[in-house]
Amino acid sequence: MLAAPGATPKIRLNAEFFLTLLEPLGFESNTEIAQHLGVYPGNLGRILRGQAVSAEFIARVHLAYPKVSFERLFRVELS
Repeated sequence: MLAAPGATPKIRLNAEFFLTLLEPLGFESNTEIAQHLGVYPGNLGRILRGQAVSAEFIARVHLAYPKVSFERLFRVELS
C-alpha cells in the first residue's frame, strides 16, 4: 500500500544487526568502523542513532558486505 500524500519514506540502518555483523572483526570504536566503510565517524554515529542513510552509505555497506541482503541491513519507514 502506498503512503498518504505528504509522508516521506526514509531508509534507516538496522543498526543492531549491522553491529552484530561487525563483531567478529573486533572494531573497538565507531571511528574504526567508519574507516572500514570509508565514511566520516560523525555521520556513522548519527546513522547508528537512527538518522536516515544516503545512497552513498547504502552503496558503501553493500560493497563491504555484498552477500548480505538489503532487507537485513536496512528498513524503510514513513515519516
